[in-house]
Amino acid sequence: MSDVKPRSSLGLFVTLSVMMFLIFFVWGAWYVTMGTFMTERGIADSIGWAYSVAPIAAIVTPFFMGVFADRFLNAEKLQGLLLFLSGLAIMAAPRFAAPETSSIYLSLLLVHTLCFMPTLGLSNTICLKHLADGDRDYPIVRVFATLGWIVAGLVVSFVFKAEATPTQFYVAGTAAFAVGLYSFFLPKTPPPAKGQPLDIGELYGAATLPYFRKRSFAVFMFASLLAAAAMMPYWSLGSPFGNVVGIERTGAFFSMGQVAELFVLGLVLPVFIKRFGIKWTMMIGVLCWAIRYTLFSGAANAEGGTMWTMMVVAVLLHGFSYDFVFVSGFLYVDRHVKEEVRAQAQGLLVVFTQGIGFLLSSQILVAMVYPSVMGDDGGLAEWQRFWLVPVGYLVPVLLLFALLFREDKPIPHTRPEDFPESA
Repeated sequence: MSDVKPRSSLGLFVTLSVMMFLIFFVWGAWYVTMGTFMTERGIADSIGWAYSVAPIAAIVTPFFMGVFADRFLNAEKLQGLLLFLSGLAIMAAPRFAAPETSSIYLSLLLVHTLCFMPTLGLSNTICLKHLADGDRDYPIVRVFATLGWIVAGLVVSFVFKAEATPTQFYVAGTAAFAVGLYSFFLPKTPPPAKGQPLDIGELYGAATLPYFRKRSFAVFMFASLLAAAAMMPYWSLGSPFGNVVGIERTGAFFSMGQVAELFVLGLVLPVFIKRFGIKWTMMIGVLCWAIRYTLFSGAANAEGGTMWTMMVVAVLLHGFSYDFVFVSGFLYVDRHVKEEVRAQAQGLLVVFTQGIGFLLSSQILVAMVYPSVMGDDGGLAEWQRFWLVPVGYLVPVLLLFALLFREDKPIPHTRPEDFPESA
């Protein structure tokens, strides 16, 4: 009997790829350029909170998924409903983007992300349920998610020239409505845990906690959190900074990072991990974040071709900065946690990094440090100083990780209660 798994049909590939493309088009249409829009509207002091809503949603999402997606509604129907609601919220938000109504604006962004973030998990559930071989076929479908983000940036920049206008939110809302309607025609994906009792601890990875008794696992998880706590200035302040140094079409400019991500994810990362291991992969990823911010600082004091070179290199580092940190995290957890706990452990890693880490990053570096450094009339000199702050933070994080982390060999059959207490 052949061990070769059947191929997914071309029609299924196209159906799921369109879904992934549109969902990430929604996200890419506003997330990069919102900082420019808020600066133009006189609410730059709220950028930290605006970029905190997605991390808050990432923390809430595991509970939402466990209660509703796993027990009550088909994944495709729940996804469609949530995308409709997210579209309404994101289209209404810019109407209130003014100093006197900024709290309403932020509340609508929160509603949008609370509805949108669960669709990232739901779309993965739909794909993995229906693809013939998830390990083989899902990465191909997932490429279209990155393409969706790239195309969104190009559309916002070159079609609508909307970095500083509400149009970016209308583009995102229209795409949300489109993929919301599309979702109701996706393959039926019933809830896998219908009728089963709810365990709150399971939703937040309680079964993963015994693994923290193993020193290498604990160091890796907390190092991932600390690294993530330096990452939000790039997304939230990159576009306003680009405008200051003379880059007008920032939506398209920063989409080069996703192009680089496709290259790194497809060609560089698999070879690098195999040859050098998780530790060096993580270290190179964190180092690239520090180099990126250093280049931003240098670009604030440069002109002409030198400035453009620094900015282009900084954005192209996204492939290494993002994939080397986050993909290495998912792979490490997958290798060092037993199979029946892996889903919980991966969910906990997302809460640590894209939830707690990004929230701390938004609230500390963006909401507190940025306005403190920039003052009321900050210029290029202030930008130069600001970008060095996350560099000064990341360097000791990198050094501590290098000193404390030792990559153990995967032991798939070890029980967590067998782990010795860390020294």
